Amino acid sequence: MMASAEQTPVTLQHHNLCSRAILLAGKIRSDVASLLESYVERQGLDRTISLDSVDGVPRAAVEQGDELTEAERLGANLQAYWAFQVLLGEVLEEQRSHLTPLDTDFHASIQSVLLQVAALAYQLEELLALLGHGRPAWEAAGPEDPGHRSLFEMKLRGLKVLQELAHWTVRSVRDLRQVTKHSRGSGTAHRGQAQKE
Repeated sequence: MMASAEQTPVTLQHHNLCSRAILLAGKIRSDVASLLESYVERQGLDRTISLDSVDGVPRAAVEQGDELTEAERLGANLQAYWAFQVLLGEVLEEQRSHLTPLDTDFHASIQSVLLQVAALAYQLEELLALLGHGRPAWEAAGPEDPGHRSLFEMKLRGLKVLQELAHWTVRSVRDLRQVTKHSRGSGTAHRGQAQKE
């Protein structure tokens, strides 16, 4: 109770932003899980099919996760969700134009996830700004011409995008909890130092 009462407005805002982002990442993960089931059914794919040939999709590698700074942790997440906004837009366009042109409910499901990803990216930007960190550098690749991909390659690419997005939501929840824990520790240390002075 006392520790909560001593939290500064910035610390509370930070905690609230992290909590909202964690909830949204969990919602995206749940929606993507449902979307994946619909996706493989509509595309006639097997979930165990190899996607090693599909590149250009950010992977949620966590080998050095514990060694990342707060800014690096949040920046990596933000860069990934910026990329997923573009990738989901391309997947949606391919579904509308080539793969499932009449399945408007399916398109709406992809659009819903896309909007949630954009909202999560915005929350991560807010969090970085609140903590005094600059935005990570990122340059969007130019729009790809889907004409060079076969329909089967489009299907595989869409599956890879959704699978990796699901993995990123898991990483994001873990990373945001680490950031929250670090913030609480820093706040406790700061209050202790202030009391000594």
